Amino acid sequence: MRIGIIAPAGSPLAKRLQEKLILLTGSAADLFDADLPEGTRVSLGEGGASWDGISLDGFDGLFIHGFRYEDPVLPVADPAADWSLWQAGHVRQQQRYSLFYSLLARLEAGHQRLYNGPSVHLEGFSRLHQLERLGLTGARVAAAIVTNDPAEAERFCSAHTAAGAPVVWRTATGRCAWQIFRDRQRRHLIAADKPPVMLAPVVPGLLRRAFVIDGQVVLTVQWAAPSLESLERFEQFHVVEAARDGNGIEGRSLSALGIRWGSALYVAGPEGPVIYDVDVDPLIADLPAPLRDHLASCLAAGLAGGQPPAYEGPAVIERDSLFLRRMLRIQFEMEQTKLAEPAA
Repeated sequence: MRIGIIAPAGSPLAKRLQEKLILLTGSAADLFDADLPEGTRVSLGEGGASWDGISLDGFDGLFIHGFRYEDPVLPVADPAADWSLWQAGHVRQQQRYSLFYSLLARLEAGHQRLYNGPSVHLEGFSRLHQLERLGLTGARVAAAIVTNDPAEAERFCSAHTAAGAPVVWRTATGRCAWQIFRDRQRRHLIAADKPPVMLAPVVPGLLRRAFVIDGQVVLTVQWAAPSLESLERFEQFHVVEAARDGNGIEGRSLSALGIRWGSALYVAGPEGPVIYDVDVDPLIADLPAPLRDHLASCLAAGLAGGQPPAYEGPAVIERDSLFLRRMLRIQFEMEQTKLAEPAA
């Protein structure tokens, strides 16, 4: 079995995955730099696809990390670029990205297993569209809208606030955290001359993230419930035991969208799990070591065509952080005063 890894040079995930594949299969995967540095030789045509003289058509599985869908016409934001002058570098970047996308699309149309192909990134570019597609599979998803219409945003917030559900917001594309949406945010973010944002009502319950490989949930972590106790402690991750979890998501919902590797952010609500976001290229380098090592082992097993191992690490794991509980509470109180509505 031949396995390849397409990822930026120096990627911690690619390095860890390579180590796991060597332990599992006894051989190293072929590494390809997704940044396509100067001197990279890539060919695509009737004879197949090749990278630096290596045919990609003979690989059984390819792990793709660091790729994202983008509009190749619009330049990536760069504060150092003077767009009053012709930027030849942008043209080269357009050409490089176009070739890279075409290469991955060609491989996706073949027999290889891609984790994940470009169509998955394209379908997930609009986060609302992704949630709508998930809903069609039978999964419960957040009742979200995307809008830059002040009247529609006010109506949406008023309806859910009256029902006792706060509203949260995030950008309509990209990787982003959900944040509380108050009148001050609405007045600042919502306008016809501003990009639409995504709004959703809060479902009561604990926040979880499930990691899915080939339709199987291999790890679910739950953030510790908020507490006002004065005891200082680091951020905690609680591993949810699958056998005892009656409020988890079905991994096949992601598999139905062609997502071989991804994570789902959801709330374990009173009527079942409600999905708020899906990441098709999860970042796991910042997770505590037992969690990221387990996920790397599961990815290696999936790429090699095997079954992912069961999690055998600690049930509660702390992540070292400079922001301790008391410091965070002070920061939140400061933010709350800034966002407080002025007295009439």
